[in-house]
Amino acid sequence: MKSVSDRITDLRLLIIIPVLTYIISYLYLAYYHGKYFIFNTIVHEGGEYTLLQDLFYASHFLGHIPVLTMLAFLFAGSYLCLTGYNPNRCSRNKIKLIVGILILFLILSILLSLVIFGYEDTFDFICQKKQGVSIYEEGGSWNLHLPSSILLFLLIPVYLYIFKKIFGRGIELNSRGSFYISLGFIFFFIFTFLLNKSIIDIIFRIWGNPRYLAHSVRELLTFPVTYFPVPLYFFLRGEGKGDVQRENREKMNFKYFILCLAVVFLLGLCYQSYVSLSEGIGGLAQKPYFAKGGSLGIPYLLASHYFEHFLDTVYFTILCLLLYSIAETDSGLRVKD
Repeated sequence: MKSVSDRITDLRLLIIIPVLTYIISYLYLAYYHGKYFIFNTIVHEGGEYTLLQDLFYASHFLGHIPVLTMLAFLFAGSYLCLTGYNPNRCSRNKIKLIVGILILFLILSILLSLVIFGYEDTFDFICQKKQGVSIYEEGGSWNLHLPSSILLFLLIPVYLYIFKKIFGRGIELNSRGSFYISLGFIFFFIFTFLLNKSIIDIIFRIWGNPRYLAHSVRELLTFPVTYFPVPLYFFLRGEGKGDVQRENREKMNFKYFILCLAVVFLLGLCYQSYVSLSEGIGGLAQKPYFAKGGSLGIPYLLASHYFEHFLDTVYFTILCLLLYSIAETDSGLRVKD
């Protein structure tokens, strides 16, 4: 059996995943543009922003806060529902520190957005009027992320279940995170209704829109390798090793439930991929002046996209840690014995 230090070392693989993703993405972009140093090179698919601006695309991030907040509730809540009571309580001072970091991060992001990207760009993204550099559409980033958000409802429990198994953490089913999950669902329905008035109509409309579905596929290839690994690393690091007796009593129907979620997710992903590829990715994506052959390929669209969501990943991680820490305080969401 591995020692605690060995298990923590294993968990560092979760940190390696996003780091390696960014390194490979940088190398690909450098190769594409024929330069070693590309931080001052325009790489954004909209043809306006350099890699450095893409990395700190603050106005774009501010428009994603509603989506990221909803997903953070689902992520933290799902993890808590798979994890038993932790005797190592979280101090209130730690929570205050995380809150302070989150507030500081948001203030700096707003200032950065106003100074670098301007008031109009910042306002349009926040008010969900803008989806990209030159793409304006009511519902903004929220509507653009609806197809991926729906599939992430399915993927998040599967993702957490698989990684808890990989790193030898026990599955202990409980209702401790149900409050967070409920908030995530409520947030989803309320925000979708406020922006569109008809939830059913907008969902059917976007699931038939190739541009929305192509964007969704790209998001679904982004979250598992950049957003999710870092908060999960801290979650698992603070969790004790699995309780074998409890693990043996795990109900088989929950395994089937996870399997069903995985199958439905894969079907949804295959459908979105099929529609996107049928339309032609080159025709759906923006066409900047530097695009070789007149259009950008899938590798480029993915590589640049990872950098575009760097600030989103930081916010998502901080908020997940805050939600988890609140649940782990003495007055937090405790599981009943």
